[in-house]
Order: sequence, then C-alpha cells, then structure tokens
Amino acid sequence: MTFTLAQISQFINGVVEGNPDTIITDLAEIQHAEDGELTFLSNPKYSKYIATTHASAILVAKDFGGEFKNLIRVTDPYFAFSQLIPRFRPPIVPPNPGINPSATIDESVVLGKECYIGPNVIIESDCTIGDHVILLGNSYVGQKSEIGENSFIFPNVSIYHRCKIGANARIHSGTVIGSDGYGFVRTETGISKIPQEGGVEIGDDVEIGANCSIDRGTLRNTVIGKGTKLDNFIQIAHNVKVGEYCFMAAMSGIAGSTRVGNYVTIAAQVGIAGHLNIGDGVIVAAQSGITKDVGPNVIMFGSPAQDQHTARREIANTRSIPDIKERIKNLEKDLELLKRGK
Repeated sequence: MTFTLAQISQFINGVVEGNPDTIITDLAEIQHAEDGELTFLSNPKYSKYIATTHASAILVAKDFGGEFKNLIRVTDPYFAFSQLIPRFRPPIVPPNPGINPSATIDESVVLGKECYIGPNVIIESDCTIGDHVILLGNSYVGQKSEIGENSFIFPNVSIYHRCKIGANARIHSGTVIGSDGYGFVRTETGISKIPQEGGVEIGDDVEIGANCSIDRGTLRNTVIGKGTKLDNFIQIAHNVKVGEYCFMAAMSGIAGSTRVGNYVTIAAQVGIAGHLNIGDGVIVAAQSGITKDVGPNVIMFGSPAQDQHTARREIANTRSIPDIKERIKNLEKDLELLKRGK
C-alpha cells in the first residue's frame, strides 16, 4: 500500500509540514527507517536519530521544536503511528464462519451467529457463545461458561466451568482461566484443600496475553474489569478484583483477595501481596513488591515498595555511605589529634 503524506494526515487528523505529495510505502522505527518510509518520534531518547534517519517523514507532537524535511504534527505520535499500521500491514483475515468437523460441541450449547469453531475445540454443556466469536484450534470451554460477541480466542486456551468472558475479548495461547485458587489449610493429618466454587468474570474489551493464569474465586468471582490489558505470564489469584482500564506487564502477580482500582499501571515482575487495596491511578515500577495498602494516584517503587520520592532518597543516601564512612574516619582522626593537643 502507498499513500501520500496528505492522505496520511487525513487518516490521523495531522498537519503536514513539507511536501504533502511525498509518497510513503511503509512504516519503520526511526533508527531503521529508509527512504519512502514513515516513522515517529514519541520518546525523547530517540531524538538523536533525527540526524541519521533515512525516513521520508516523521510523525511528531504538535509542540515538536526540531526540524526535518517532512513532518506530520499530531496530538500523540505513538497512537497515530499505531493507527496507521493496519493500513500498511493489513491484519490476517479471520477464518470464515463455520464449525470444523473435529470440534465437539454439546447439544445444549447456545451458539451465536457467524462463529468460527476450529479443529479439536471442545465446548461443554450449557455454554453460551456470542455472535462472531472465533475459537481457534484445541481450545476448551467448560460447562456453563459464556463468551461475549466478537471475542477472539487463540489456540490452546482453556476456559474452565462457570467463567464469563465479555464482548470483544482477545485471549492468547496457553492462558488458563478458572483454574482452582490456591486454597489449602493445614490439619492434624496434613493439608486439606478448600473447595474453589466461585468463577471468573472478565469484562468487555479485555486482552489477555499468552500463558497467563486467572484463578477462580472460592465463593465469589475473580474479576478483571472492562478494558484492562494483561501481558504474558501473569498470575491473578482467587478472589482478586482488577479494575477497569488497567495495564499489567509480564511476569507480575497479584495474591488472593486483593483489590486493584481503575487506571492502575503495574510494570513487569511486580508482586502484590494478598488482601490489599490499591487505589485508582496507582503506578507500580518494575520489580517492586507491594506489601501494604496504597492510596490513589501514587507512584510506588522498590521492594518493599514505597512512594517513589522516599525510595529514591533512600537509594541516594545508600550510595553516599562509602563517602560518609571516609568522612567519619577523617573526623575520628582529627578528634584524636585534638585530644592529644595537636
């Protein structure tokens, strides 16, 4: 696909500075872009590539103060760039509606219009599958579960019994939804399992990456709120409630019965202890450990995590320890000399 800068600016509501007839044949990152390609500048650390990129044009913010032969000014360069990707790299066309002969669908299942059910898919009794759902090969849907319309379930996804998936969900391969929560109790004779008879409820417009595990609740549902996006290799324990429009990066985990507010950002390899409340708008830096309740709109950092300003002061002070020790040694020497009258 090829477009002029003038056409592209219309797609993304941008303003061209330079030659609007410049032809763009593809998209590329700024450090790799070649002639005929459009790139973007969002993170200031990549500004150094402006002088060396071979791109024909750059998407920049409206307040960008630099110079280049062709620019398109937009409100958010990164988002605008993402909106252009499907125009230059059309996504794989989803399979046509139909049911593969190797699929097993219980006669009690309510199957919506124009669904695709792939090879070896199993849908157990009393399930409801919405219109235009795609279930790719080897996926499993347990009894009394629901999948909302327009959801896309990638291969090898396991959805246990009594789980509810909202509309427009995307769930990637290897993810397990509704596995038993980690509920056990020590007894005189060993360890007894606590029955896990709740479910999982996932809101509309949620995306879940590959190889995630979302446990069912003990009595009530584990909940993932509307619009939330989970990365790969994430563990959500039983009875957890994650709010709406949250980000959660890879290899993070939330222990049982914790509440996470709306618009929370959890970076990679974060651990959150159980029975906590995390307020709206909280940001947790990578590899942090949350061990106590966190109020709204706080940036947490460290393990155990603290308010970022406190944590950074402590780190700065820790790095000063060698210098402080040397100063103390010198002071002790001066004090000894004073005691000797010298």
